[in-house]
Amino acid sequence: MKGFQHKLGFTQGIIVPSDGKSGGLAMLWKEGVDVRFKSCSHSHIDVVVHGEGNGGPWRTTGFYGHPVTSKRQSSWQLIESLFAQCKMSWLVCGDFNEIMHSDEKLRWKERDADQIGEFRESLSRCGLFDLGFVGPKFTWCNGRYGDQRTLLRLDRMVANEEWMKIFPEAKVHNVSMSASDHSLLVLLLKKNHYRKRGKKRFFFEAMWTKEEECKEVIEMAWDPYMDDSARPIQERLERCQSQLQCWNQNSFGNVYKCLK
Repeated sequence: MKGFQHKLGFTQGIIVPSDGKSGGLAMLWKEGVDVRFKSCSHSHIDVVVHGEGNGGPWRTTGFYGHPVTSKRQSSWQLIESLFAQCKMSWLVCGDFNEIMHSDEKLRWKERDADQIGEFRESLSRCGLFDLGFVGPKFTWCNGRYGDQRTLLRLDRMVANEEWMKIFPEAKVHNVSMSASDHSLLVLLLKKNHYRKRGKKRFFFEAMWTKEEECKEVIEMAWDPYMDDSARPIQERLERCQSQLQCWNQNSFGNVYKCLK
């Protein structure tokens, strides 16, 4: 891994050695980027990125969901444990080994709805939202062809509202890799240098109601796991607005710009 690291031009990094047959984890970065280590395991690497030029400080966690279905609950417990340790802007990315919605699979045996729901509910409890993607929908292939070919969206990036306010134009690009059964995820950041300006007026678009995902975005943003006393109505409405704007940009390419 060290040789591969320097070949790519990354002088700094955190490497978790492989455990048996699993491939291990690595988080690498170039010199000059202020990254501070928090914790790691065979399932995650957790750091904080500092520096005004990097939009920091913000937290990022590289994550690997347990490959065994019966043990995947421990993965969601880990995410929630990490969430409880530090409340700041947060990005989580990696191979979760689970899908969020039934349409994120192609030619796969019927997946347990409760199994999918547990993943979504865990992300919701942590205030994490899918950042969407540009490119191929499915990020994993079983390497077979014809009727035996299976495709799933197992890899993704999720973030909380605080992180998305820092990087409102962030885009995740799924890039197919012939040398791997997983796609490469590339995150392009464009820091919002105008956060202090007045907020733009929010409009709820009628066309959104025609999309089933719109209802799901609102339900997750409303956070059914918190009672009204813990999360005021105004805060819930602002959260819905933020998530709808992010969903609109990823799903429709920002209709406001297209209409200009």
